[in-house]
Amino acid sequence: MMEKYLVWCPNQGSGLVDGVEIKALDPNDAACIWAQREDSESADYWIVGGSGATIVVRDLACDKEITLLVTGEATIHYTARAA
Repeated sequence: MMEKYLVWCPNQGSGLVDGVEIKALDPNDAACIWAQREDSESADYWIVGGSGATIVVRDLACDKEITLLVTGEATIHYTARAA
C-alpha cells in the first residue's frame, strides 16, 4: 500500500519546510523516487554521477524520520525501430 512521505536533503540546505511529498511503498522507495526526480529535474545528475545524497525521509502517518544515503548508477538503454 502506498504511503505518504516527506523527503528533503539537508546537505542542499533543505529542511522540513522544503520537503517534497512523495507517495511510495516505504522510505527506501520514497528516497529513490526523490533522487530520480532530483537528478532528472536538475539535469545535473549529481546523485547518479557518483556524489550520492544524504536525505531525510519522514513518514507522514507517524512522523517518524529516517536518514538515508541514496546513490544511483547510470545505465545504458537502447531502442530499435524500423528504418
